[in-house]
Amino acid sequence: MTDFKTDENLPNSLRWFLSQNLHNFSPWTLLGRNSQYEFITEGVGGGGAGTGKVYVFARREDNGNFAGLEIVGNKITDRVVCFHPYALAGESELSWNVVNAVYEDVFVFVGKQVMPDMQAMAREKDAADLFWKE
Repeated sequence: MTDFKTDENLPNSLRWFLSQNLHNFSPWTLLGRNSQYEFITEGVGGGGAGTGKVYVFARREDNGNFAGLEIVGNKITDRVVCFHPYALAGESELSWNVVNAVYEDVFVFVGKQVMPDMQAMAREKDAADLFWKE
């Protein structure tokens, strides 16, 4: 599997963060690979009623939200789609996704979504209690 930071099919904005080992922004984590969340990439997309696909690159640890790069014409774009996967009542698989927000690129996503979420969590939690302590 190709590492995110060296995959030239991914936008430079994402690789910029990962090349500098900037992964943890509690409550958000930028993922080092996509495949662990491929099951939720169908039916997402910022352009309509959840008909597109995304390449998942981030997860919010405290509420199950994800962020992915929108795929258009089999090409991964700069556009970030934040979404939450849901299963409909009585179904065992995730069957639809709610798009929470769409951002121009990873820098805008980090500035307008990740940093405010991080600041809000820092007001409620001590840094000693972060969930990825080694």
